[in-house]
Order: sequence, then structure tokens, then C-alpha cells
Amino acid sequence: MDQEQARTKSGGGSGGGPESGGHVEDVSGNYRIQANQVEVLSRPLAPPAEPKPCVITLLATGKTGIDGRVEVRGSQGVRITAGPPGVPPTTSDSINGVEIIVSDEQTVTIQRGLLPVEQQKIEMTPEGITIDAGMGILTLKSGGSSISLAPNVVMIKGDFVLIN
Repeated sequence: MDQEQARTKSGGGSGGGPESGGHVEDVSGNYRIQANQVEVLSRPLAPPAEPKPCVITLLATGKTGIDGRVEVRGSQGVRITAGPPGVPPTTSDSINGVEIIVSDEQTVTIQRGLLPVEQQKIEMTPEGITIDAGMGILTLKSGGSSISLAPNVVMIKGDFVLIN
């Protein structure tokens, strides 16, 4: 059964019958859901269905495959959390900016570059924090002072440099 047949058989969002594989909506143009609060939830299927991973994917492919954007904005803040249900809490009234919070045993990774030679990465793990500039330069600045690390050079600049 192709997607068009599945959509017709499922009754336009009624949930369909036992053969229904899901719900598909195709819209040309803008599609908006508007409410005071909106929640998207992925949960385990009810037994006797075969358990599958719970996943939510936001994907914008764009016209060429490289010009799609996903934009997330909160006028007060954006909070991204990972961990067991409720820990850390997904909500906080005190958000003021962007928060990324994970449980104690999890990892936060920010990576730029797909090829190992070009990768730059910041990784926070239970063991510590690693900043890897790859073959580039890592610079820490404060006012007119800086410490720069290049692949074979350490540069320290400042009006007064103290090495203890």
C-alpha cells in the first residue's frame, strides 16, 4: 500500500485500522498549529505492538539539500534537556537565554566539521571538559591578554605575564 492509499484508508487522521502505518499530511505552503501551549510527544506503542525507539525529528531539507533551516526561538529563553523523565526538568521559569542541561552521566558535544582532519569539538563528559581546535588555533581572551594554542606553538600575550 503506497502513502496515498494509506492516507485515504486511514480516514484523514482518525487513526485508521490495524493496517494503518501512521498519518501523513502534505501541504503546499504554510502549515501552522497555533495554541497557548503546544506539545509534541513520541511515546512507546501500546502492546502487543513491537517496541520501537521513540524519536522526534525536525528536518528542513530546502530546495538544494543544503539550504534548509530549523529555527528555534523563545522570547525569554530556550531550554534543551536530556536525561531520565523529569531529571533534569524540561521546564524552568527562570530561563534567561539558552540552557543545555543533561544528567550527570551524559555528555554534551558541540562539533564543527565532518572530516576528522577538520573537526573542532567541545565535549563535556563526566571525566572532564575537552576543547579540541583540530589543526586550527584555540584562543582564550580577556581584555588585551590572550593565550593561543596552535598545533606546535603556545602564545601568551599581556602587559604582565606571570608563570608560576
